[in-house]
Amino acid sequence: MVTQVECRGEKISEVAPTVEIVLRELVRRICARDQTLEGVPGHVVIADDFAAALVSLGEQPPPAGAILPTVARTLYREAGAVLVLESEQVAKALGGEAEDMARFVHLLHAEMWRMRLHLDALSAGEDALGAWQDSVFDSQMRPVVEAMRSEYAVTRRSVWSLPADADLMLKHFMDVVDALPPATQEDVTLAMASNDLDGLFVRSLGRIAHLVQTAAHAQGYLAGLGKPLGAISPELEAALSQSFFGPHWGPLTEQLDALYCAPGAEAVEAQRHVVQETLVAVFASLGLQVRRAEDGGVWIEAGVTKGA
Repeated sequence: MVTQVECRGEKISEVAPTVEIVLRELVRRICARDQTLEGVPGHVVIADDFAAALVSLGEQPPPAGAILPTVARTLYREAGAVLVLESEQVAKALGGEAEDMARFVHLLHAEMWRMRLHLDALSAGEDALGAWQDSVFDSQMRPVVEAMRSEYAVTRRSVWSLPADADLMLKHFMDVVDALPPATQEDVTLAMASNDLDGLFVRSLGRIAHLVQTAAHAQGYLAGLGKPLGAISPELEAALSQSFFGPHWGPLTEQLDALYCAPGAEAVEAQRHVVQETLVAVFASLGLQVRRAEDGGVWIEAGVTKGA
């Protein structure tokens, strides 16, 4: 259900009445198919200047180099959730080809599921980060695990609206897999030269987080479709099996499914630990040994590669 639509900016304001009518109808149709989504997205802001809209709604300006959504973002405020959409994407859907509308419908559907899953977790008493602040190590690793959980659940739930020409981000995933070993080796070389192991961990965590979240994104789609990777692309499956990430793909498939299906808070937490162990194993496959130090901090050693 859409309770309020704001169009911010000269371009989108010119078509504001049409945008509101279409948006309300799209949400109505999505909710008719996925009745669990009744009640979201609520307040929607469509802005010509996406970044400025986020800041005006209370979001802190992102640090330089941060990778953030550029077309859709949900902010959770005391007054309620707000879905912010970039106006160019909306205008393109309204005035473009059928494929453009299909992509926008899927974007909207996925964001509605992202919002619903987050709100449901909060109502169930799951604090997204607070329970993990007992050590620096967990406070760094667990948000990545939770992002994987969220990405997998969103794509698995929203698979029915997937456009026919979607590639499930599989090509991008393989590009990341191929690029990560040399990028990590370069990071290690620079860190050793400057004795900056803390910086090495931060850079490596950012790269690996992007990899595993992309993997979770693709695996959610595959689970929703009920197909293994080989049924979609035998070539990509063969390439993945030969990569450093190959040994992690199968276990991660089972672990994310178990986390998705976990019946209660204790089962969810137990499965989070399992996924976090796989995250640590991905570090090891890249020659980075990481673990929780005795004081709860991060211990890292570079240059020793272990199998998964």
